[in-house]
Amino acid sequence: MNAYSSLTGAAMADSWPMAQVMAGMSAVPVGHAIDLAFFFPVEERARHDALIAETRRHLGGCLNGIEMALRLSLDHAPDVAHILSRSPDPLCWRTVRAQPTLIGPALLAHMQMRAGVSLMLRQFGQPDIERLDDGDGGMLALGDDPLIGDALSALALAEGRWIAVGGEDRPMRPDLPAEYFAELVWSAAACLAAMVQRSAPDLGDALLAGFERSGWALMADHDESVSPIAEAERLVRRMGDIADAPDLMGVALAQRRFLLFAALAARRLRMATVQVTDILVMGPLGQVAMLCRALGGSDADYRHLLLALRPVRPSLSDAAIVAEAERYQGLTEMQADSAVSALRTPPAFRSRLDHLRRVTGA
Repeated sequence: MNAYSSLTGAAMADSWPMAQVMAGMSAVPVGHAIDLAFFFPVEERARHDALIAETRRHLGGCLNGIEMALRLSLDHAPDVAHILSRSPDPLCWRTVRAQPTLIGPALLAHMQMRAGVSLMLRQFGQPDIERLDDGDGGMLALGDDPLIGDALSALALAEGRWIAVGGEDRPMRPDLPAEYFAELVWSAAACLAAMVQRSAPDLGDALLAGFERSGWALMADHDESVSPIAEAERLVRRMGDIADAPDLMGVALAQRRFLLFAALAARRLRMATVQVTDILVMGPLGQVAMLCRALGGSDADYRHLLLALRPVRPSLSDAAIVAEAERYQGLTEMQADSAVSALRTPPAFRSRLDHLRRVTGA
């Protein structure tokens, strides 16, 4: 099982507008709830056009990559492959744009998080992996272990894939957690099968069997360990005790090595890197403050962190940062440690416990 597969959607439940609309409103149709969520968003999650465009690029790119793989894998079903060959242009993303309910909330939340990381990486660029010194932030002392060097290179390559220039129609490597990859595989299979079915309704069960066989084959070959977040986590594991150097996190943030910073924070907080990344990029600012305080961050450290997060949080004006910094001064380490301990528990357990507390008034 993927060690960090279900955290993203669960962490987003605290901040995604839909969650606030749906709370206590189970009788409201889902489509209407989505309309309400985006017509009346919470102030902190104001519309962010760059994030929306980047999310579409990741979602469309991964779906196009999967469609290409599905088409190539259907050589065992020549009748199906022949019909698809008459429509060579990608059609899955076009279908999803017309029927967006094919995309589940958790998958969309994960894609928003990926998009946020891309904005962070693109905003500040990638430092030279051989000379990790920007002149102001100090030197990242990672030792001379060749395994660490290999991990740094792998991280840089993975980050480069996420920030590559291209539109939402350009295929992207679907380096997704297994369950989100599976969701996109079956969505793509359904889009293609629907088109084939309209062209050749007499294929019957052979059509379904062909797509099912290809879908399972794609999932069997899927490698979820090559995403930038997974590579950052692997790099920190290879660093060993070096990762515990007191000033390393500050230098990583000063150099805008965002995923390395998140992975180092996750190690010290005993959390998954994807969960820390999700909170930093998309979570409520209250949770960001909790993480910073639990890491021992000073008031100045918190202001520095908020400044670094501006590419994905346009609401962080100078005045907003001053206000958040004042609130941070009242946050104790005990409160932060308690909150982070709760975040370490399984998301399903937390959500059900919170639900019972709400309905019972406990």
